[in-house]
Amino acid sequence: MSTTQHKDLYLFGFPIAHSASPKFQNFVFDGIGSSSKFAIWSTSKVDQKMLDELRSDSSGGAAVTMPLKTEIIQHLDEISPETYATGACNTIVRVTGDDGKVKLVGTNTDFLGVRNSLLSALSVQHPSVHIGTTARYTPGQASGMVIGGGATTRSAVHALYTLGMNPIFLANRDAKEVHDTIAHFESKSKADDPNRLRLIHLTSVDQVESLLGPTASDRLPGVAMIVGAIPAIAPKSFEERMVYTIATHIFTLPFVAGTETTADSLPVPSPRIFLDMAYKPRMTPLLKIGKALGWQDVGGIQAMIEQGLAQQRMWLKGTASAAVASDESLLPAETVRKVREFIENLPDIIPEGPEVDRSKE
Repeated sequence: MSTTQHKDLYLFGFPIAHSASPKFQNFVFDGIGSSSKFAIWSTSKVDQKMLDELRSDSSGGAAVTMPLKTEIIQHLDEISPETYATGACNTIVRVTGDDGKVKLVGTNTDFLGVRNSLLSALSVQHPSVHIGTTARYTPGQASGMVIGGGATTRSAVHALYTLGMNPIFLANRDAKEVHDTIAHFESKSKADDPNRLRLIHLTSVDQVESLLGPTASDRLPGVAMIVGAIPAIAPKSFEERMVYTIATHIFTLPFVAGTETTADSLPVPSPRIFLDMAYKPRMTPLLKIGKALGWQDVGGIQAMIEQGLAQQRMWLKGTASAAVASDESLLPAETVRKVREFIENLPDIIPEGPEVDRSKE
């Protein structure tokens, strides 16, 4: 997408009137000298009006949120490996082929938001180490954890797995959501792959001790990073309290690597890193617990910023490549600095009046 051409881009989903995406994306467009504009398109369904807009010459691509992240996939020409792995599309890129025809390619930058914000925090800890976007832990060196079981959990799992963390532990109040997440990733992997993703559902402190505790008979690699993917509300039910109990217990366990660090593997974070995807409030209850127990806290606003920057790079270059989406040279450093500061200080968006679902008009 040329910066000299005006294009219209939309966020599709419902409800979305509270979204900060238009302010974020338009700030970047202004910063790179583009006349393109980003706006919301409130719709609870993928309908013909939406598809016609996506395939029009004036379209520059799109962002997609709930409840359309899965439904949109069947209407696209191609999907990226990231969308295949997570089963969700939150970004649509218009890709022009060698024959001049435009294809709608769906991808997932939510996972890049998680991965790149974790790598950014790790880079700050190790300023003398070059940490590329394809860097990984050595197999068996470290495990990861995701607190949650919904769509965001799948993006977080994929992010931790691409960073080389395996197994990945899951803690969530809803056992069915965890079961569905495990089944989803099992359906995407090969049974004979020696590095096949292993997901473990944690349901008690005793189980945590048997797997990660100092007296575990077959101790698994220590947890290097954790991603929270649940709402920032106080736990009430037994299942919700147990999630907090399990997370708190893992926060207290020392890190023990499963294998030795090699020269080309990611450095172990110290302190270890906890990213909570919720950002209302910015300092969530889980972030407070993790920080108090010595973990580096990373707010969900950082993941939101990183995934938005990834979208901009893809739209700019007309490719759904994760490598392109993570290429920091594609956007001016000053624009990135300013939009990060702008979003970090942006107050909540308060919708003016009722939001209209365009699919019902």
